[in-house]
Amino acid sequence: MAKVVVFDSWNALYKQPFGAVNASATVDFRIDIALPYVAKVELKIHKDGMEEQSFEMTHEQGIAYIVSFKPYAATGLYFYYFKIQQNFDTEVRTTYYFNNRGMEGGEGFFTENYDDVCTYQLTCFEYADKAPEWYQNAVFYHIFVDRFFNADDHVRVPKPDSFIYARTEDTPYYIKNDKGEIVRWEFFGGNLDGIQQKLGYLKELGITGLYLSPIFEAKSNHKYDTSDYKKIDPMFGDETIFAALIQAANEHGMRIILDGVFNHVGEDSIYFNRNGHFDSVGAYQSVDSPYHHWFTFQNFPDQYDTWWGVSNLPVVNKRNADFQRLIYADKDSVIDHWTSRGVAGWRLDVADELPDAFIGGIRQTLLKYPDRVLIGEVWEDATNKIAYNERRHYLEGGMLQGVMNYPFRQIIIDLLNGDLTAQQAVQKTMAIKENYPAEALAANLNNIGTHDTARIFTMLLENKAKLRLAVYLLMVLPGVPCVYYGDEVGLTGGADPDNRKFYPWGREDADISEFYRAAIKLRNTNEALRKGEYHPFSLGVLFGVVRHVDEDNWHVFIMNPTHQEQEIDLTKIYPQREDWIPIVQAAKIQKNKIAPYGFFFV
Repeated sequence: MAKVVVFDSWNALYKQPFGAVNASATVDFRIDIALPYVAKVELKIHKDGMEEQSFEMTHEQGIAYIVSFKPYAATGLYFYYFKIQQNFDTEVRTTYYFNNRGMEGGEGFFTENYDDVCTYQLTCFEYADKAPEWYQNAVFYHIFVDRFFNADDHVRVPKPDSFIYARTEDTPYYIKNDKGEIVRWEFFGGNLDGIQQKLGYLKELGITGLYLSPIFEAKSNHKYDTSDYKKIDPMFGDETIFAALIQAANEHGMRIILDGVFNHVGEDSIYFNRNGHFDSVGAYQSVDSPYHHWFTFQNFPDQYDTWWGVSNLPVVNKRNADFQRLIYADKDSVIDHWTSRGVAGWRLDVADELPDAFIGGIRQTLLKYPDRVLIGEVWEDATNKIAYNERRHYLEGGMLQGVMNYPFRQIIIDLLNGDLTAQQAVQKTMAIKENYPAEALAANLNNIGTHDTARIFTMLLENKAKLRLAVYLLMVLPGVPCVYYGDEVGLTGGADPDNRKFYPWGREDADISEFYRAAIKLRNTNEALRKGEYHPFSLGVLFGVVRHVDEDNWHVFIMNPTHQEQEIDLTKIYPQREDWIPIVQAAKIQKNKIAPYGFFFV
């Protein structure tokens, strides 16, 4: 049955250009209305936080109504829907066309009930904030330094009041008090020298970028409780060793990005110094401390703002000018200090906790150094994120170039575990594609596992066939893939600390290792997988991806996320798109069958 009202935000016939737009762009809208007695059609749109505006649409030929829209309040988010007025002899009827209830874009729904309102999102950015070429072409490897490789036969410079694991095979375990606080940090002894010794292995795997968990001095094994931003933790090495690692990595064709933890510091730090372990006069020790105003005390000295109630992580006031000078504004700021020594970029921890102006200040400092990248930890759709009652503007130009793409991770897991249909996976990935500027989509750091999530093999119930599909999806989806250390050899683990086991040197799963290598090689050797346009589709229960640079440089990937053999049936393709369906047909896949948890690539 034909629909009486049609709008599709993914289809160039109804909205052009696709997705996010530059502030200077003009957006052309069309809606088809096969209803009688249509008197007026309006595009109803409002800038985030501003009053709604109405733009009357012009009746073109047939059933089409069109309007051109130019963003009237510069960058940010606009939200829109359509209002239709019909004048009958005895009544005036008002109806609406809204986004679908999943707020995922594409086709929406037609209703007389305004209370059902689900607006479409239009992202408007200041300029195309493109990440460096080397970064977009990279395959990253995320290393939790203490858990990767120890270049020594002992743990270097062990921390006071800590314990050392007896064997690298041991399962991580926290010793906590009755308040749930960790009272003894535990270590395996991984260090920077160890990473350098394994660069050959990483190069063979196909890795071209390293993302290191925090390396600055701190009490814990994870180092998110910084003691001194300008000192390498002695357990890991020193500045000379780090410089040698950067040089060796560059010689192996790899660049290194660091984890910037600027929302909070450790209570055991030169800045706070609660335990008196440092020579400085910390904020905890005196109201006259030069660091005292960095922190917010409710009742000095024992009650102060902490990160999510974790007592050993006092939160820093990022609007404090002295702290800003330390991190990015002074000549020898933290960002300057390490970036000038060869660091290729930064991943900002808990970006939600950092004011936009603070992130912008870091980015401004980084602009002094060619080809550096700045990405952030954001777990949701970063274009419409609200944190602490404020809309965030990470990807509109001059701040982050991309974010960690946790939504893609969830889509992959849910699709493979049967909690998401192929069509739903298409809709959810298209929602990200539509909301993000194209440059940000290409710069997202995609992952299927990190130090903050359960291991991907565990999430897939240790099913190797599912894991193989997950890895190939990681390599064919748009963005920059990042492999969490040990995932490529079958490490398992649930929530922290189980997901932070030591790398199983000598106990690797050869099957898993082989398909990781093959998937990484596929991406590294196919330009379309690194730079091509992205078009997801479904064929019944099958999920597919088209990546293409031009008509001669394209690839089609189709996977079967079920435990039964499936036949490819192009009559079930969703969504119908005249511009790229010929590519799928050109792949000559019409009569192919795909084995359970198998895939087709051409």
